[in-house]
Amino acid sequence: MKMFDETFSQRTRLRQFELLVEKKSIFVNAHYLAELSPYFKMLCFDDTFREAQNGRAEIEDEAYDEVIELLRFICPNSDYVINRNVTESNFPMLTHFSNLMQLRDLRRQLESYVENEVRMENYRPRDENLVEMIIEAMNASFSPSLMNIMYQKLARIDLNHIKALIKDLPDQYAQAILEGAQKFFRVYPMQLPYRSSYSYDQFQQRIF
Repeated sequence: MKMFDETFSQRTRLRQFELLVEKKSIFVNAHYLAELSPYFKMLCFDDTFREAQNGRAEIEDEAYDEVIELLRFICPNSDYVINRNVTESNFPMLTHFSNLMQLRDLRRQLESYVENEVRMENYRPRDENLVEMIIEAMNASFSPSLMNIMYQKLARIDLNHIKALIKDLPDQYAQAILEGAQKFFRVYPMQLPYRSSYSYDQFQQRIF
């Protein structure tokens, strides 16, 4: 029997705290989230917060679908299993919320993903996804060494294509991304005229 509502749309014995996102209700287990994050610990249990007193909080300027996706990532499913698979597609969203909601264990997993997955030679994300990953990692103040792993991956792209990818970004992002990638652009040695290893002296000795 299904014990959990994976849409988080209904109040249950465990999920009593209400989050309001885009005027839609999401019900969560406040005790579980408080174990993961000081943000939720204060929001749900600090009596100086009106939200804790009311058992209800509005999360502004965030997308309902993304909050649901986050909760499905960090909470057990109906089989009591936590599926925590980071991908190039969900990395930006997870990084955003790990920073906003102080989800420290998630932050460590995301940093490990960059260090152990992104840096691999065969890691080939979509260019647009990589730029989004970099932007959210910048916002979350990832360490310079982790940022360099992503910049180095971006530097494999043609410079003009990078400029096209970032042309609509705010200047502070576009400039930082371009400067970060430029540190790792490959510099190829000047090509020398072709020289054959064949000895023309040997050819002349055989003919004459």
